[in-house]
Amino acid sequence: MSAKPKAKLVVLCAGLMCCVSAAWADWQVGAGSQVQFISIKNNAIGEVSHFETLSGTVTDSGAVSVKVALASVETNIGIRNERMQKMLFEVGLYPEATITAQVDPEALGEAVSGASGVVPVSLQIALHGEVVNKDASFRVAPTAQGLSATTVQPILLSASEFALEEGVAALQQIAGLNTISRVIPVTVDLKLVPVEPESP
Repeated sequence: MSAKPKAKLVVLCAGLMCCVSAAWADWQVGAGSQVQFISIKNNAIGEVSHFETLSGTVTDSGAVSVKVALASVETNIGIRNERMQKMLFEVGLYPEATITAQVDPEALGEAVSGASGVVPVSLQIALHGEVVNKDASFRVAPTAQGLSATTVQPILLSASEFALEEGVAALQQIAGLNTISRVIPVTVDLKLVPVEPESP
């Protein structure tokens, strides 16, 4: 590589870091973010599903708020999506789940500066009219667009914690299954991008 392209690359990287470091005060959940969960039926078959619509913000003080549109559940089978929406999540009454947390702002600042690390987080998960606290660890790392925050290990949620037992039983019956696991591993992968400053 000649000296001139190298110089351009250095200038581009420096400019990106300056922009991110100067304006990291507000982040929003960007494209490519996912919340995935695994369901296990008949004690033998695991299926991975996810939610397609997420939104949320992270403030400069580390306050996290993420909303998950439950009607956007995607299991790769249309009728199963509909059954989950109506029989399990009851999206007419509970259209979204929310995840809130407080993250160490110093850890975010270090990630903005180019260092990745694992950050312990205490989550509050509101789903189906219930609020449950869960501890988790996220790997926070810089990306070309901003930051990524990904669970190091799955978060285990149980149907009973969120009053979803009846819904799971109804899905099991209508699908003719012997069992559906009542404990669900959930993983979170957030792509955080800087919020565009408002025009004066």
